[in-house]
Amino acid sequence: MEQFLQRYMYSWRLNGWLVHDIFLGVVFGLGILLLLFIVIKRKRLVTTVFLLVFYLLISNALMMVFGLAGRSFPIKSDSSIYTDESQKIAVQMVQGYENNGRSNGITHLISHYLLVAVNLESGKKQWTKSASYKETLIGNFMGGLLVHHRDGEFGQLSLLDIETGKEILSEKDFRQQHQLLIDILSNSSYQMVALQDELYLEGVDGNFYRYNGKTLNKNPKVEGYLSARFFIESGLPGYFATHQQTLEDYQEIQELSQNVLTEPAIQAYQNLEPKVIDVDIAENTALVSYRQTQRESADHMLLLYDMKKHQMIWEEKIGAINSKSTTT
Repeated sequence: MEQFLQRYMYSWRLNGWLVHDIFLGVVFGLGILLLLFIVIKRKRLVTTVFLLVFYLLISNALMMVFGLAGRSFPIKSDSSIYTDESQKIAVQMVQGYENNGRSNGITHLISHYLLVAVNLESGKKQWTKSASYKETLIGNFMGGLLVHHRDGEFGQLSLLDIETGKEILSEKDFRQQHQLLIDILSNSSYQMVALQDELYLEGVDGNFYRYNGKTLNKNPKVEGYLSARFFIESGLPGYFATHQQTLEDYQEIQELSQNVLTEPAIQAYQNLEPKVIDVDIAENTALVSYRQTQRESADHMLLLYDMKKHQMIWEEKIGAINSKSTTT
């Protein structure tokens, strides 16, 4: 009941989710119109109370059905986290699921997508922007945040200001200014990565390219970089988005993340699901997490391991990790 009330109260605020905010605006708009009607027509007290009660019932019904008032709304991350150059703002695409009922024993879900920017100094939302399943965050590129758009058989790109969420280049502007890139762009963002202000991608012609914002060059090595990125980020999600390292370092990153799990000190936790969650090839260190026990509810431990000295630097308990999606 407490969680229901908390979700219910939160639903009466604008939160950036397009469908929710539209219906919240409709409900508030109807309320204002009703108040104006009562004041202008000078209705009797009984009529006024009846109208207000009727409005409250209808508005709550609308918000519960369409605005998710009090209902569970699971949210999960749908992209890596990208920050601006000053490391003050972080942006991520998130996906929310709305339960749309059941039929023939199957639960039907409606997905909603949102870009969320958070001020890392204050912890508050900087901006939000409605998105769709056809959009993918690629990363920092040409002074903004690059977004890939699936447009039927074709791919399009746009560029957002990471501080405001406003478009620096719309899809149309990007196409006009970077026609050579758009001509070979796939409708899938799977084989594309932005790193250190350069774009690596596989074109629709089957060739691999490197683009610096001005010059588009074929580069066979890009195929290896993209493959390495896939394998590394399978174990270290979002690694290249949060580390200023080139894809050429992939072998060293891969070796370090694999070798740390073979260390005798880490092997002692082999039955407790040890997992490398970050590596620093400059310092030759790795962050490793593991469970205190084999119970699902067990607390997790986090340790920093030094591969040069082959010893643990520190170890901390970080508590139980809930595998379920969070709700708002």
